[in-house]
Amino acid sequence: MKDVIVVGAGPVGMLTALALAQTGAKVTVLEQEPAIVNSPRAAVYFPSTLIILEELGLLDELNEIGFQNRTFGTHVPEFNYSSVVTTEPIEGIPYDYQLHAGQHDVARVAMEHAIRLGVEVLFNHEVVALEDGPGGVTITTRGEEGEQQFRATWLIGADGARSTVRKLAGIAFEGHTWPERFVATNVKFDFTRLGYQQANFVCDPVNMAVIAQLDREGLWRCTYMEDSSLPLEAYEDRIHQRYEWFMRGSKDYQIVSSSPYMLHQRAAETLHKGHVLLAGDAAHATNPCGGLGLTSGVWTGMVLADVLGAVLRGEEDESILDRFSDERRKIFWDVVSPAATENKRMLQERDPAQRQKDLAAIKALSEDPDSGAMLMLFAYKVIGDVLRPNSRWKDADPTPRVVPHIAARRGQIH
Repeated sequence: MKDVIVVGAGPVGMLTALALAQTGAKVTVLEQEPAIVNSPRAAVYFPSTLIILEELGLLDELNEIGFQNRTFGTHVPEFNYSSVVTTEPIEGIPYDYQLHAGQHDVARVAMEHAIRLGVEVLFNHEVVALEDGPGGVTITTRGEEGEQQFRATWLIGADGARSTVRKLAGIAFEGHTWPERFVATNVKFDFTRLGYQQANFVCDPVNMAVIAQLDREGLWRCTYMEDSSLPLEAYEDRIHQRYEWFMRGSKDYQIVSSSPYMLHQRAAETLHKGHVLLAGDAAHATNPCGGLGLTSGVWTGMVLADVLGAVLRGEEDESILDRFSDERRKIFWDVVSPAATENKRMLQERDPAQRQKDLAAIKALSEDPDSGAMLMLFAYKVIGDVLRPNSRWKDADPTPRVVPHIAARRGQIH
């Protein structure tokens, strides 16, 4: 019988499994797909997440695979305006860049490290039943070898916004789903020749987009929004129509992959029920505008690994898992969801007067000498209260140290 079963071999599932294994826990990861999924999803890791990758021993390897980016562009074509915010070294923040790397690469590297620590990773195992009893959970899976059962003291659902674990546990997914559909595309095309930075917002009421470079070989992500009433089966035919606008008539692109998906602002009513726990999009899902979904999802997994590891070692009472649930839900509803919702509004705003106000705010940000620092600092808000004074993450948030220095430079305090 294992200590923990993690369902879902995405970046959150594999990073959480690795973190638990590093504390000595015996872990099995179950994934219904035949291999780590390589579909277009979030691919930017902020400095607040680089702390995790460094602590887990993955950052150097991922820096070799991905690349470091220090610029962010905001484009408002209607007003022929573009701005660039550049991150610079800030005392108290250990990294001055964002890492661009595919989720599949992060999950794969984490899996390789986890396996070396004894983590069992089983693909082609679809969870179909869950029984939670006094001594732990029994999971039934269906796959190439028929139905199989696995037992563990604890179960972590890290299996995405449509989480089977969450549904089988009878946990409601509170919030709402947006009426629009997002289409994420990976494409070979040099956006820099059109004035784009390596990460970009495009603010337009019809053609809003998030555009970012993914690797050193010329692969880019272009994610845009379309009306969900349009036929889903024909979404690929419409990609070329949208590219006509984004690429200003250029035809020398190569579509590598694409994925349509619905947008949510939802969080599970609890992240702890019996012996079942939730992390990543299974715990809380947001629209991708701003990159806080991946950031908060990974941090929820790390906080969970920390407190659950302490419970397994007898250092903490199980009641800490309810505190974990309350804190991570609060972070989502108070920080992540409002920021992502405001970004989405700005990107697709239709009211002319409000668009002028948004433009003024974008200009003010670009002219602020501390904009790069504040851009980096905001993502640290998703860390929240890590609950344990001896947690490996207790010193992760530099905000209390850095903000006074920024305020002093602005003459706000002395």
